[in-house]
Amino acid sequence: MPRPKVGERRNTPSLRPVAAPRSSNSRAAMFRDVVMLLYATTGRLQRLKRLVASTMNLNSTEYSIVAALYRLDPKAGVRVRDIANYLHMAPENVTTTVGGLVKSKWVVKAFDPNDARAVTVTLHRSARQRIDRLTEELADINDVWFRDMTPAEILQFSKYLERMLDGFDAAYQKASDKFQSPLNRGRDVL
Repeated sequence: MPRPKVGERRNTPSLRPVAAPRSSNSRAAMFRDVVMLLYATTGRLQRLKRLVASTMNLNSTEYSIVAALYRLDPKAGVRVRDIANYLHMAPENVTTTVGGLVKSKWVVKAFDPNDARAVTVTLHRSARQRIDRLTEELADINDVWFRDMTPAEILQFSKYLERMLDGFDAAYQKASDKFQSPLNRGRDVL
């Protein structure tokens, strides 16, 4: 089947299982369908993020941090902890990546005026200008991707994703208690 052209809608509806769910519980079948859609969507989002990041000579983690800085406060300093919370990442990973971004002149570190033990991070002036230009270009891409969603639907989708993220740690703990991967035997997986 040929791929749709840019801007063209898919003619085929999303595939659904032909057979009835193995479980009589339709909620379980709904979960499986939602999870498969999330896998497909996040895979495509990651692909797009890698493409955009590569145009800026960044990897996807570096791009996420630069984009978070731009979104959180483009001119004032932001603490590493706040970036980590915003991105749902470990602060240690953000700290390591920020170190590389400082060396490549994407970000500038400064002492936090409110706490001498902490540092704040801002986008370098030239980095902010690059992200300003990129943001204009991404608006066209986002308009294509989200063309069938109203602003209210996008807001609702955002709230839905936040609720999913809020439940992840407890779900992961339950899964790690329930399932022991042969690759992780004898190691702390969390």
